[in-house]
Amino acid sequence: MNKVTTREEVLDRIEKEGIEYIRIEFLDYTGVTRARTINKASVKSAMEDGVNFSAAIMDFTMFDTYVPNPLYGPNDGDFFAIPDPDTFVVLPHRRKTARMFCDLVDENGNPWEGCPRGVLKKLLKEAEEVLGGKLFMVYEQEAYLLKEENGSLVPADSSACFSSDGLDIQEEFTQKFIETMAKMGVETEQMSSEFGPGQVEINLKYDECLKATDDQVTFKQLFKHLARDMGMVGTLAPKPFNDLAGSGLHIHISLFDGAKNLFKDLNDERGLALSEKAYHFMGGILHHGKSLAAIGAPTMNSYKRMVPGSWAPAHVCYGAGNRSVLVRVLEPRRERRFEYRGADGTCNPYLLSAALIAAGLHGIQQRMDPGAPLEKDAGTLSDQELEALGIEWIPRNLKEALDHLSKDTVLADRIGRPIWQEFIKVKEEEWNKHFYRVDEWERKLYSELF
Repeated sequence: MNKVTTREEVLDRIEKEGIEYIRIEFLDYTGVTRARTINKASVKSAMEDGVNFSAAIMDFTMFDTYVPNPLYGPNDGDFFAIPDPDTFVVLPHRRKTARMFCDLVDENGNPWEGCPRGVLKKLLKEAEEVLGGKLFMVYEQEAYLLKEENGSLVPADSSACFSSDGLDIQEEFTQKFIETMAKMGVETEQMSSEFGPGQVEINLKYDECLKATDDQVTFKQLFKHLARDMGMVGTLAPKPFNDLAGSGLHIHISLFDGAKNLFKDLNDERGLALSEKAYHFMGGILHHGKSLAAIGAPTMNSYKRMVPGSWAPAHVCYGAGNRSVLVRVLEPRRERRFEYRGADGTCNPYLLSAALIAAGLHGIQQRMDPGAPLEKDAGTLSDQELEALGIEWIPRNLKEALDHLSKDTVLADRIGRPIWQEFIKVKEEEWNKHFYRVDEWERKLYSELF
């Protein structure tokens, strides 16, 4: 159980550690961090009354443009960001600065309907009452380190997958990253040089769901901050290069009652040592798999990664030790849990965790059976074989994923209609801006051919 930090302890640490500035942060629907910096004299009132932001900021796109027909307009006033004392950390890489993540409340001090972190906390409480245990997660992120060369961004090195050479080349960055994360209260289990040159994977240690999700937000921010400080560009973009491996985000999910793993059953007739609860939870995730794609893979670039034969999921199915599926059950020698593989670093982790819990809860309550695990590489199966197995494709682009999400009334009701509605609106506007953009490659191709 994570220790609860009091407001008084935060104020005491600010004084003892010489902190002058505190970043008050939350994530909008695109996963972009919105923030204000306040001075230490304002922290006490911020923790009591919150820091005001225009509600309209939630209807901004990743391009920093405002969506048409927003729910939150210039006449809709403010919400108030209440810093969570449990998230107070000193930023070791910044001068006299600390950071706190926020929950958003309305003018009456009640949880604001549009707060992604707030809906995660609400669903988490409901899920743990229903499931009889605590949900644990860990986010495993792949990412690229890039450098600028002749005006273009290229991989920061040319190392091979899982090579010692890759670890050696990026030793300064990875060690500083891990050490800084540790100072910020986030433990790392391992790091590796990944499939693409300049690509790394840094695996964090699992924790209670809310803490694990906060840790992923810390990862997203620090990876870019440190890379920039060291003259590189750190990116979690799912497919930064046509001919190199994409970067995925894998979320491991487990359920414990004390030391007892509630997703474990050694008498499992399917041989995976999973409990009925685990199967039904997975069944819910697969049932909502096409809708979840919009939340876990919420950009145009996301769908350039999820193609057959790429080690990224392109089909809605599950399997044991199978990295071609949407949900992978880990090998029996490892603790019983499963891994959702359909996300990337462009997502809002709070919305993703909330949506996975909502889908899993639906599966539990409706006793959804995920069927038999797939033992083959899904990317090698013909359309006829997929149809015979009842396996469907993941949406092939963001617009298709949003269409599925727009019809998913269960997720809409569980994560809240305002969030569901405005998330779709923001992402549809991003689709339009991206889809109708003409770039140099397209201009050159068409000019030469026609």
